[in-house]
Amino acid sequence: MKISTRKRLAALVTMGAMLVGMLAGCGGSSSAPSGTTGGGTATEAAAGQTTAGQTTAAQTTAAGNAQGKQEINIWHYFGTESIQVEFQKWVDEYNAQSDTAFVKVTVLPFADFKKQLSMSAVADSLPDMVFIDNCDCAAYSAMGIFEDITERVSQFPQFDEYYDQIMATCTYEDKIYALPAESNCLGLYYNVDMAKEAGVTPPANFEELKEFAKAMTTDDHYGFSFCAHPSEEGTSQFIPFFWSAGGESMKLDSEAGIRALTMFTDMIKDGSMPKDVVNWTQGDIPTQFINGKVASMVMGCWRIQWLKNNAPDLNWDVVPLPSDKVKANVYGGENLAIVKGKNVDEAFKFMQWFLDYDRNSQWNLATDEFPAMEKTLTDPDYTEAEYWPAFIEQIPYTRARDVTPKWPEISVGYQTALQNALTLKQTPEEAVKEGQKIIDEALAK
Repeated sequence: MKISTRKRLAALVTMGAMLVGMLAGCGGSSSAPSGTTGGGTATEAAAGQTTAGQTTAAQTTAAGNAQGKQEINIWHYFGTESIQVEFQKWVDEYNAQSDTAFVKVTVLPFADFKKQLSMSAVADSLPDMVFIDNCDCAAYSAMGIFEDITERVSQFPQFDEYYDQIMATCTYEDKIYALPAESNCLGLYYNVDMAKEAGVTPPANFEELKEFAKAMTTDDHYGFSFCAHPSEEGTSQFIPFFWSAGGESMKLDSEAGIRALTMFTDMIKDGSMPKDVVNWTQGDIPTQFINGKVASMVMGCWRIQWLKNNAPDLNWDVVPLPSDKVKANVYGGENLAIVKGKNVDEAFKFMQWFLDYDRNSQWNLATDEFPAMEKTLTDPDYTEAEYWPAFIEQIPYTRARDVTPKWPEISVGYQTALQNALTLKQTPEEAVKEGQKIIDEALAK
């Protein structure tokens, strides 16, 4: 049955509003505006790209180079200047070698990106390509915004080399709507000097984590922290521990849900984790870490360069997440998608070029991310790099959050349980039941 244009536009507006309200970022990524990852100047970043609402002489000149070529507009929200510069370098290289297309970059504020994408869909003013948080990809695919590239990617030489779980973030109803551009997972960062002083080594399981956190706690600092913020950031940091305890995503009210929540609630009660974790974002916690207020933190690989730059004298290290019944981690990062009905042929040429492993791995290294492919596990640029082995060894058991357009509402169930349990308003048993009600309501719609 065909849906009228008016109804479809109304659906786009409704879902867009829902996404803007519920998805405040799907875990961490290079989009984070705080911190820096290296060099670059504002002038360099502006060359060839547009910041929403602004036009500069440099941008106008770059756009003029598109004469005689098909212009391909791409949107991203990478907030740090150095990452904007790095991406523009790759775009400039592509433009110089392409006889048929000219890629033009527009940078949007991360906070406005989803709203702009949804509203532009209604106004029929979308770009040709977008970078999209991988946990948002299914929702926008369901809205009909992205091009089905299933047949095209089957001809992409490295398509079969992506891990199934990262490809799940690109897939909706057995159709492929994007490819992974950069991926990340979480690790346990810790202050080496504080650990030596406490006489402890990094934990490998839940019991050891609780002992580690307590031993690392002093009158001056807490032993452990993770992000329990009431947003997707909180969900993404809690869910690997829930999965590790044997949890299934749609069954929060379970032995696994109670076990994972109890572990963190006990840390609040014994003073080894600050109560403020329910308010701290993934941008706040690293600042607490380098300021010596917390001795360890759950955080993603995207903070490696940030820590090097902002705390060059800090003696720190990172290890895989402690596990329980099974090893588990969660994918964050960005997918690259082509907008439906736009300049698909030329856009896909750029996608293939940019996502070639040799290029894409260098882009990922520059942004503190990784290609979720088996060859990354043996790539010396990662395996021999400082701090990276802790993340790379977790790739085989890192998984995507369940791919469904209902995930934003489901995630609220996790966020509610975290807030109620860690503020001690409810017991873990009560909190998972409250969260499960929200999940069940979302699934019933």
